[in-house]
Amino acid sequence: MGCLTVNNLKNGMVLSEDVLDINARLLLSKGQKITPKQIRILKIWGITEVHVVGQKGKTNIEAPQVDPEIIEKVKESTKEIFKNVDLEHPAIKEIFELSVTHRSQTCTPLQKDNIQFQINENFENKKILDIRKKIEKLRIKLPEIPSIVNQLNEITADPYASANDVAEVVNKSPSLTAVLLKIVNSAFYSFPAKIDTVSRAVTLIGSKEITGLALGLSTMQVFKDIPENIIDMKSFLRHSLLCGLISRIIASQKNMPQTEQMFVSGLLHDIGRLVIYKYFPDQAKSLLISAFVSHQSLYSVESGLFGCRHTKIGKILLKNWQLSNALESNVRYHHQPSGAADPLEAGIVHIADVISNGLGVGSSGEKIIPHFDYEIWDDLKISPQLFKPAIDLAVHQLASLEMFFKSNN
Repeated sequence: MGCLTVNNLKNGMVLSEDVLDINARLLLSKGQKITPKQIRILKIWGITEVHVVGQKGKTNIEAPQVDPEIIEKVKESTKEIFKNVDLEHPAIKEIFELSVTHRSQTCTPLQKDNIQFQINENFENKKILDIRKKIEKLRIKLPEIPSIVNQLNEITADPYASANDVAEVVNKSPSLTAVLLKIVNSAFYSFPAKIDTVSRAVTLIGSKEITGLALGLSTMQVFKDIPENIIDMKSFLRHSLLCGLISRIIASQKNMPQTEQMFVSGLLHDIGRLVIYKYFPDQAKSLLISAFVSHQSLYSVESGLFGCRHTKIGKILLKNWQLSNALESNVRYHHQPSGAADPLEAGIVHIADVISNGLGVGSSGEKIIPHFDYEIWDDLKISPQLFKPAIDLAVHQLASLEMFFKSNN
């Protein structure tokens, strides 16, 4: 018998050992034959390799070898990202090591500043201490598609609504229908057979999942025209998607029922920053410059410049959009989950954000992990050993999902 990666499994192979999740719960039993359904189960639960009959040794693809000198250089540069957190803490230690490995293997450098910094610019003159009031007066609203989301929210709240009711609303937007079906048929879900109708998709994954994806697709479209000299939106999208994917996977590992809500929470966690970048570009440059010259995180600088942080701005925006209280809370408290109404949900987004920043997959403009909520870590009761399979699965799903979100812009 031997070990084989999930991506290399074939129909009819037989498991030679039980497959357990990170909490030692049985997923598949020794002796079971592999089917497309079981491959999907393994991917959903973040299992990257299993033992099968007839394989000699470890036949999965090994990680590429990296020059030790390169690893040491990456390790030293990555320490700057983690300078505000305790590298001896078990969770941070594991995230740091995985970040160094990922950056070394993918040649991911430290994020470069996208704007053309004018260090001598008197950015003090661009402070907006009443930014919350200004944002509230803007009354920023989502365009066409969120009206569909509102209808979907009404339907999903109706216990008597059917899959056809949901499909009828989604089908009002041909472009949204096309993208949603592409996502449903991608590696994000790994269904064994093609799903060709929205009603079928709703039956398989749920109306709330469809609503969450529609919301995410719609929201990113609002901010697609932010100038590149402020933020690289492709990079911002990658960071946001990865945070959403990791949030969803960790929630699944903990058997939480609202995994689609966790994906959207992770996707939208930094939406407050997009408001600043889009509607206050001069102040956004001041923020980026201030963090750059002071070698601090954006999060630590925001309050002094604006009188509030992007988390509060995100809460204001989501409240104006009349989205769920849970989503609003997860976004508001993703840096301070211990203060949230549901600290466990906000805590998962917090962990996912720390991991995403550490890996350097995209960027919201943040160069340094601001801090780590050690209190919520103890409450979450997550093993650091969960991180690697969660990252492997999230990175695997990212490429296709990112493509679909971009195609909607």
